[in-house]
Amino acid sequence: MAKNIVKGDALMLFDSTGKSLGYATNHTLTISTENTEITSKDHAGHKGVVVNSIAWEIQSTNLYTVEEYEVLFSTMMAKKPVYVYFGTRKACDDDKSVANDDFNAWSVSPTANIVDSSIESYGSFSDTTASVSAADHAFYGKAFITNLSVQAPSGENATYDVTL
Repeated sequence: MAKNIVKGDALMLFDSTGKSLGYATNHTLTISTENTEITSKDHAGHKGVVVNSIAWEIQSTNLYTVEEYEVLFSTMMAKKPVYVYFGTRKACDDDKSVANDDFNAWSVSPTANIVDSSIESYGSFSDTTASVSAADHAFYGKAFITNLSVQAPSGENATYDVTL
């Protein structure tokens, strides 16, 4: 069975309405564990560990727009969680493009299951349900904005990074 290699352009970050975070240039999802060492004499010289917790973090780099940045900044200052979905995108219509300033043309893949954003799942990233095909594999959950930074190099496009 052939493996389907996914291009980076196909994976995007969406909010609870299925709208993409506009003008994204890069996304990075990091999943990590916190371990406690349990090495004893019985481990015969090998280190033993137990996993205590699993954490996730997603970072998005985007071209700067005042509107997008203000929404994220206000949400961060209000200490409100953001419901996010990171997964495959639905193909854009040929007549819609970023050139027409219509970055909302992208949406979550049509078979993706975005759960109710009222679910209290702070700090968890859940895998999609069994009803979502392997091609629509995604992660979703509530997160807090932990970092928001702007880069404004002379003569270049301004960008912002947001970490959730």
